[in-house]
Amino acid sequence: MPFRVSFELGDADLQHLAQVAQERQSAARAQPVDSVVAIAREVYSKGAQAHLADFVKERYSRLGAMLEMVDDAEWRLSQEDSQRLVNALACFSEPALGASSALLDQAIMIELVSRDLHHDLESYRDFCKFRTAQQTKRHTPPGADREQWLSQRRETLQKRMHTRRKRDLDAAAGPVQRLFSLFGL
Repeated sequence: MPFRVSFELGDADLQHLAQVAQERQSAARAQPVDSVVAIAREVYSKGAQAHLADFVKERYSRLGAMLEMVDDAEWRLSQEDSQRLVNALACFSEPALGASSALLDQAIMIELVSRDLHHDLESYRDFCKFRTAQQTKRHTPPGADREQWLSQRRETLQKRMHTRRKRDLDAAAGPVQRLFSLFGL
C-alpha cells in the first residue's frame, strides 16, 4: 500500500543547496566539458546500480535523461542551451560515495536541477518519442529525408522549450522567480 511522504526545504536549505551548486559549477569551469559529463555519468551509474527506493530511482532517471540529451547529436542544442545543460551537470561534479544518505542528497539535487530543466527535459522526451515513432513508421535509413523531418520537429520543440521557460520566468516574481532558476540555469 503506497503512501505519500513529503518534506519541506526551507530558505536556509535552498540557500545551502544553491551555494553547493554554485561552488560545483565554479569548480567545473576549470574542467573540460567531457570531464564534467563523465563525473555526472559516474553519479548516475552509482545511483542506477544501488538498491534504492522507487522515488529516488525516478530522480536518477532524470539525470540519465540529461546525460542522454548532452550526448544526442540529433537534438543539436544551441551553444546557450548546451551550456545550460553542462551547468546543470556540473551540480554533480562530486560523485556520491555510495552511502544511502549521499545518494539521497544527490537525488534531492537532481530534483531541484530537473525543475530548472523541466521544459528542456519535456521537449527532449517529446523529440525522442517522435524520432522513435517516425523511424518505425517510415522504415527509412539515415539520410537527407530523415534530417528534414527531424529538423522540423527539433526546431518546433526547442522553440516551445524557450517560450515556456521565458513564460515561467516572466510570470514569477521576487523570491518565487529565484526558485524557478535556483541554480542560475
